Amino acid sequence: MPYEDDEVEIDLIELFGLMWRRKGIIILLMVLFGGAATIYAFTTPFIYRAECRIVSNAGGSSAAGGLMAQLGGLASFAGLPTKATPGQMMLGILKVDSVVDAIIDKFNLMEELQQEIRLNARAAVIGTLEANEDSQSGIISVAYIHKDPQKAADIANAFVEQLQIKLREMAISDAQEKRAFFENQFLMAQQELSDAENAMMRYQQNSGVLALGSQTASLLSSIASLRNQIAAKNVEISSLASYAREDNPRLKLARSQLEAMNKELRNLEEEQKRTERIQRKPLSSDLLSSLGNVPEINVEYMRYERAIRFANVKYETMLRQYENAKLSEASDLSTLQIIDPATPPDYKYKPKRAQIMMIGTFIGFFLGAAWIFIQYMRSMREEKELYGN
Repeated sequence: MPYEDDEVEIDLIELFGLMWRRKGIIILLMVLFGGAATIYAFTTPFIYRAECRIVSNAGGSSAAGGLMAQLGGLASFAGLPTKATPGQMMLGILKVDSVVDAIIDKFNLMEELQQEIRLNARAAVIGTLEANEDSQSGIISVAYIHKDPQKAADIANAFVEQLQIKLREMAISDAQEKRAFFENQFLMAQQELSDAENAMMRYQQNSGVLALGSQTASLLSSIASLRNQIAAKNVEISSLASYAREDNPRLKLARSQLEAMNKELRNLEEEQKRTERIQRKPLSSDLLSSLGNVPEINVEYMRYERAIRFANVKYETMLRQYENAKLSEASDLSTLQIIDPATPPDYKYKPKRAQIMMIGTFIGFFLGAAWIFIQYMRSMREEKELYGN
């Protein structure tokens, strides 16, 4: 079975025959490299892999859900796509400097890794950390590789603990900002209510008017209630806009609802303006059934009544929002659950001794065969040069 290369013709049968005759060289190299691989495999200490399994709990509470929505900004910081899942964002947080530094300091890994530069120690720790997310179940695996099985489990669990601390810090910061926002809104509403009550009291003292008819009061109640809904919707939109993108369905729906409320309010205010333009008329039997026959003095009273009703409803709304924000700040804001904590493994992760020995033996065979092939090619070229074509 001749085979022609660019310069000489190779006879594969002759080549295999030469390899068989010089099989001692191949066997010797196989023994040498296989023995070296065996020594390496049996002298290298066992490496263990401990794994902890967790799952994102972003939907468990409104605070957690809001936090995970705001983690979109962290995705770009961690080098992830902006549409990364909460699990992928958690994987990015696991490798930030503050988390890795906490692990290094807790287990004194600078000394263990014999590193004087923290940047190199971080790279070494991240290199032995394995973290991934199951795309089907959403379960996140956090594993650490170490020669000590107990330490491997401890470090894997410590990574999850630091992740919880980091997420909780972020959640608390978010809750504090919301609480401060609603506290400021509540204080403003409280002051507005106080001002409206004082203005009403002064007007009653000056005019002697104490109350309006039921029809007028109903109109005022409708306007005040609608303005309260608009104020609450504005607060909701401000809260959503702090973390949601412009194409967020909830944000778009809230803005559409606000537009409809403003339109309805404008209609009521137009009706109110028509009422205020009505001149004083004698009382008639249908006075209570028509808002057009309101005396001018009562029109002014209606304005104060409207202001105080609106301020009161706004005060109650902001008070509820403020109380909810305080409860959110004090509640458990954990955004992950531990399914299986890491435990010290009772089986080695590496080295795989049989595989190392087989690879070493194969390298010996390959080098022996390559050496014989090179010698064969050299002899063929010399023979060609000696005897010509």
